[in-house]
Amino acid sequence: MSNHEERQASKWEQLKANSKRLMKKRWAMPALYLTMIAVVLTTFLWMTASDDDLADLQRDSEFDIEGLEEGADQNQDAEADEDAVPAVAHDEVFDMPTMDDEEVAVVGTFHDYEASVEEQTKSLIHYDNYFYQNKGIDLSKNDDEPFEVTAAMSGTVVKSEEDALFGQVVHIEHDNDTVTIYQSLDGVIVEAGQTVKQGDVLGQAGRNLYNSDAGVHAHFEIRKGGVPVNPLDFMEKTLTELPEFSEDEKDKQDAPEQLPEDPDEDQTQEDAS
Repeated sequence: MSNHEERQASKWEQLKANSKRLMKKRWAMPALYLTMIAVVLTTFLWMTASDDDLADLQRDSEFDIEGLEEGADQNQDAEADEDAVPAVAHDEVFDMPTMDDEEVAVVGTFHDYEASVEEQTKSLIHYDNYFYQNKGIDLSKNDDEPFEVTAAMSGTVVKSEEDALFGQVVHIEHDNDTVTIYQSLDGVIVEAGQTVKQGDVLGQAGRNLYNSDAGVHAHFEIRKGGVPVNPLDFMEKTLTELPEFSEDEKDKQDAPEQLPEDPDEDQTQEDAS
């Protein structure tokens, strides 16, 4: 076979392949049928119509072809919209950041200023001779074994790094100025700039220096405008249900409070005064 014949055969095969891909489109067959009907009808009327009718028919035919092309473009746009998957669904609700909620327990609670003294004391983290308010919750298994930590809501990873104090950390940004924070991780498999869906694995629970007493655990926070909220209060709730905070409340987060070695004794002195 000569080079010319080979090129012709190659072009023919490419044309057949393109035709097959075109015919797989949902709008292709209806458009083809409508075009064939228009051609047959135009030919019939052309043979039987007068000169004035022919001019009108030509204008109508041009309009019909334009309508078919516009319909095909709309079908293509609709297919593109169906293929596109939004990063975050508007009705998506917060979920616990684990594969199985029943395999883990909450071993560290959020520090709530409106809670009782006993509950506030339980929500303190002891580090470097000071007690710090827990800004989220801590999750752990009874056997102190690692477990997979997942995204509590779809979003974009804005931080994925090793921290000397908090261990491996991941921050995921969501709409409405909301961020979810995951600390004390190990084996993180996501990186900054990556889009994740709710339930995607981020890494495993590990250990960190800040809350070494918790052993193998995962720390989880929800922050709105930089202000932490109790994650347990917003499970199964949407982003729009998070509270709004004033600028003063946001500024307070830049200087976390520290309590002395014995928070119970300090609280007793405050009550006595």
